[in-house]
Amino acid sequence: MAQEIAQEMASKITSEMGPETVKKSKSKLDLKDFFIMSLCPLMFGKLLIFYFGSNFSSNPGEGYGIGLSLAVIFTLAMAGRFIWKYRDYQED
Repeated sequence: MAQEIAQEMASKITSEMGPETVKKSKSKLDLKDFFIMSLCPLMFGKLLIFYFGSNFSSNPGEGYGIGLSLAVIFTLAMAGRFIWKYRDYQED
């Protein structure tokens, strides 16, 4: 009797699971694709850090420190977003 109830509950739970609750596995990601997709946000962030860092060291106290701080935060956020976006891809 208990087994029948457990089987009914299990079948009810699995029948209620729609396609939105099932996690889909993502396709494989080639190293070339990974490199191209990571290049743009990370290199742009490094250019911002270089620009604001060089101006901050040349002209301290003119507001470039705030730009440098924001550039570092932007670069870390873009790197984190990139890692989070491609976390479920399979390796070759």
